[in-house]
This record gives sequence, C-alpha cells and structure tokens, in this order.
Amino acid sequence: MINFETLFPENLYHSYVVEGEPDIVASQLHDYLSKQSSDILFQKYDSLNIADCSYIKEWHNTKGNTSGKRMCILSVKFINREAEQALLKMIEEPALDTHFFLVVPNRNNLLDTIRSRTHTIRISQDSVSKLGQEFLALQIKDRLEMVAKLMEAHKDDEDSGGRRYEATNLLNAIEKVIYEKLKNNKNDESVQFALGEIEKGRTYLSTPGASVKMILEHIALVI
Repeated sequence: MINFETLFPENLYHSYVVEGEPDIVASQLHDYLSKQSSDILFQKYDSLNIADCSYIKEWHNTKGNTSGKRMCILSVKFINREAEQALLKMIEEPALDTHFFLVVPNRNNLLDTIRSRTHTIRISQDSVSKLGQEFLALQIKDRLEMVAKLMEAHKDDEDSGGRRYEATNLLNAIEKVIYEKLKNNKNDESVQFALGEIEKGRTYLSTPGASVKMILEHIALVI
C-alpha cells in the first residue's frame, strides 16, 4: 500500500499531478482522501476527451453536498490537448476548498502550463520496464512487427485511448534508454535527433485523429 500521509502535507495544495500507474494509484488515493472528505468525484478514463471535461466542469461548478473539502480524482491513461486546455482553468483556479488530483503514467506528457500550476507527487515503481531496450535491439522489420502487434491488440477502436496509452508508454521507454546515452555524450547529434523525434511523436499522439500506426512506424524507421 502507498503511504500517502508521507507524500501530502496536512494543508493540501489546490491541484496535484500524481505520477504512477493510474489504475493502482488512483484507487488507493481515493481510499486515502475518503478519510478527509465525503464529497469526491472519482473518474477513470482510458482516454480523457473534451466531452468528459464538460461533466467534470459541471461537478466543479455545482455546490458541494458538504461544507468541507471537495476532491476530484481523475485517473487518466491518455489525455488529448483539447481536454488538457479544458481542464487547465479548473486546475489552476479551483473553487474554494476544492482540490484536484490528476493521476497519470508520466507527467512529461502533460502541457507545460498544467505542470507549472500543479504540485507533482511521484509514486516510485519497483521495477523498470525493459521495453525500450528490447525495441532498440530489434532489426527494423522486427520493430515494425512489434508496432503491428500493438495495433492488432486495439484493432476494435482505431483511435482508442488504450492504443495511444500503449504507444506513449513505448515512446517513453525508448526515450529513457536514449537519454542515458545522451548523459554520456551530450554532443552526439544522432542521440539528440532521436530524442527530438520522440518528443514530436508524443505531441502527435496527443492530436485527435493522428495515426498512431504511422507515428510508431516512423519512430521504428528513424531511431
């Protein structure tokens, strides 16, 4: 179990980004915050979109059912830019005694404006995925096959949050491996190029309608 008492102060900041595995962390965070408030909006999303934000905004603008603190916990595996912009105003200026907790796999995928207006809590993981090393060790044809398998796993929804979530995880894993190389040789132009392509890929993944398959295939070919 996560010991949230050591991670959060007694007087909560208005908004937090909690970095960790959304399904696990958000549920335990809900259990912890339930001891402090009975007025909690707890939502889980594979992909948070603009329509979901309308529901969150409606809750935010509605008077609470108690006179105490109100909590909004959003467990989000993937969020597009439109949804982030919609959340931004609530997150940076929540109503009185209202606190937001955005639980995501990686804070670096969020807009700079959201990161700058929230406090970050990182939940450490016991093991580090070897996905990035495995991908980079493959020949190009095998990388493309790996991408094809990821697409097949989400074939029922071409633009699913699950597909974009898995794709983002892959890019993050690759980036971590390449970044370690950059620390050892900051003048390596090929490493800098690779990191730039990964960053562009993440940005495209956050764009509604962008082809996940094409983005990952591009990375497989140029990295």
